[in-house]
Amino acid sequence: MKKSIKTMAAFIFSAALAAVITTVPADGASTMIKGDINRDDIVSVSDIVILKNHILGKYGLNDAQTIAADVNGDCTVDSLDVAVIQDMILQGMDKVPVGTWIGDCFGGKRYFFFDNGAVTVTDPTVGTTDIYELEITGELVVFRDKKSGRELTAFITWTDALSFVLKWENGSAESFRYFCTDRLSADEFLSGRWVTSEGRTFEISGLSGKLTEKDGTVSRFEYAPRGEDIVFHFGKTENRTPGKIVHNDSMHFTVTWKDESSERFTRQEIEVRDGITYVNGILIANKTYALPADYNPGKILPEPQSAFDTMKTDAAKEGIYLSIVSGFRSYTYQGQLYSSYVNRDGKAAADTYSARAGHSEHQTGLAMDINNAGSGFNNTKEAKWLAANCVKYGFIIRYPLGKEDITGYQYESWHIRYLGRELAKEVADSGLTLEEFLSIDSKYNT
Repeated sequence: MKKSIKTMAAFIFSAALAAVITTVPADGASTMIKGDINRDDIVSVSDIVILKNHILGKYGLNDAQTIAADVNGDCTVDSLDVAVIQDMILQGMDKVPVGTWIGDCFGGKRYFFFDNGAVTVTDPTVGTTDIYELEITGELVVFRDKKSGRELTAFITWTDALSFVLKWENGSAESFRYFCTDRLSADEFLSGRWVTSEGRTFEISGLSGKLTEKDGTVSRFEYAPRGEDIVFHFGKTENRTPGKIVHNDSMHFTVTWKDESSERFTRQEIEVRDGITYVNGILIANKTYALPADYNPGKILPEPQSAFDTMKTDAAKEGIYLSIVSGFRSYTYQGQLYSSYVNRDGKAAADTYSARAGHSEHQTGLAMDINNAGSGFNNTKEAKWLAANCVKYGFIIRYPLGKEDITGYQYESWHIRYLGRELAKEVADSGLTLEEFLSIDSKYNT
C-alpha cells in the first residue's frame, strides 16, 4: 500500500532538498538522512527491507520514518523510493572522496583532505592535524593512523555527489559536505575575533564563524583561504567574492574584494583578568581601560628594565646619554600627581597630559619617561635618537605627534612603552598608535 504524506505540511521536503543532511542540536538526537528509515545514520539494505515491508502493508512507519522514506521527494512512499535507495547504495560503493570536506558533528567542525589514499584531518578547536591512510571497501571506511597504526572504522553513506555521512564505530554520526579542491593549512586559519575598517566584527573558529554587521545584523559564514585568494560563503551564496588577502602583520590582514574595495581586519581579543585588561595578550592602560588600585609591581618590570639598560649602553657609544626620570608610579601616587595638575591647570587641561589614577601606563611597570619629561626634550639629539632607535630594543614612542585625538594625550617624545622587539617593530612599521593597532579607544567615560 502507498502512504500519502501530503497532509504533513510541516514536514514536506522538496525534491531539491531530498538528499540534504540536517544536523540537529546536540541533545541526543541523530543526524537525519534521506533513506535512513531505521534511523541508524546509515542507508543500507536493512532500510530497503523495512521500506518493502511497509509497501506490502506488513507494518506502518512513524512520521520521522515516513519523511526519511520519501527519498525522491514526491510526497509519496512507494517502490520508486526503493529504487532510489538502491541506487544510493550502489553508487556509493567503494567511492572515495577527493579534496577538502567539512565534517560536522553537532556543530563541531573538522576539515578532511582526501588525496590518493591518505587523509589529513585538522581539528581547529584543539589545533591538531593528523594524517591517516584510507581504505574504503563497499560501505566500510578504515582510517589508519600513520604514526601509531591505530585504526578507526566507520560506515559511509553518500547522500549526493557533494555530501556523505560517516557512522563512526562509537555510534556517533558526522555529516560531510564538499568544500574545495585545495589542501587547507592550519596556518591559514584566521581563528579569533576580528574588527574591520567597515565597522564589522568577524568571530572565526577554524573555517567558519559569525559576522555582525555595523547595524547589528548577524549572519553565519564559512571561508576558504587559498594562498592570496579568499572566498567567504554565506549560506549557499558567496558574498563579495573572490577576494585577495594580504597579511600585514600578526594582528592585521587586508581583503580587497571583487569590486576593488578594501577592508582591513584587526584581531581584537579583549580579556579582563583580575581587573586588568589585555587586548591580544597586551596589557592596556589608557583612558578607556583602567588598572585596579591594588595592581602594584612596585618597580619597572625586569624585562623592560633590562631592555632599557642595553639601549642606554648602546646609545652612550654614540654619544647619546639616556636616563629614566620617571618609571613606575603607584595608583595612589598617580592620583596625587593628577590632582596637583588639576588644581594648577584645571581638569580639562590636566587630562591632555596627565592620567587619572588607574589609567597611567606608569602603573604597569612597562613605561618610562626619558631624560626630561617635558616639551624641552622634543628637539634634542637624544629625542631624535630615541625615536629612531627605541624600537630595536622593544619600545615605542607611546604618544606620537599628531595622534592626540587617538591616544588622548599630547605629544610626548620622552614617554616610551615596552612591547618586546617583535611587537614593537610591527607597531612601528604600521605607523599606527597602539590604540589604532589594536582598534581600541582611549576616552574617559565621564
